[in-house]
Amino acid sequence: MTLPLHAPPPAYAPHDPSQTLLYQVVAAHLETFLAALDADPDARGLPAYVEREFYDYLQCGVLAYGFLRLGCDTCHQDLLLAFSCKRRGFCPSCAGRRMAQTAAHLVERIIPWVPTRQWVVSVPVPLRADRNFLIPSDFVVHSFRPPMEEAMSRLWSQLG
Repeated sequence: MTLPLHAPPPAYAPHDPSQTLLYQVVAAHLETFLAALDADPDARGLPAYVEREFYDYLQCGVLAYGFLRLGCDTCHQDLLLAFSCKRRGFCPSCAGRRMAQTAAHLVERIIPWVPTRQWVVSVPVPLRADRNFLIPSDFVVHSFRPPMEEAMSRLWSQLG
């Protein structure tokens, strides 16, 4: 029995937002929520852009509200790609995409690469509860920095 050397690429499975709990809750209760806000004389209501966020979220990723048909010239398969709402505030999918794009932009174009390290010193839980136990930050720096720098220089010398 011979095993294939290359596994076939995974097939694209479109995300169905209507199956998420958040989508179901918003779809079921949005109109009731907005009506309750309108009926309450003390409530100021939601700004128009917030209502638009909710309604656009309910249309995000749903083929019935628009899609793009992609075709492959090689394998002649078609793929339907639903439009996204491209909103910033509420849609987890679009907000996550924007967050990833912003992080990539910052790393690739804005923040210069410099050799940096971050050291985290954690205090044991019983000592955290004792309010009389305070460690001056200069003590931490002078106590932990030399051994850490020595360990890092050994590591870098081993790596060449």
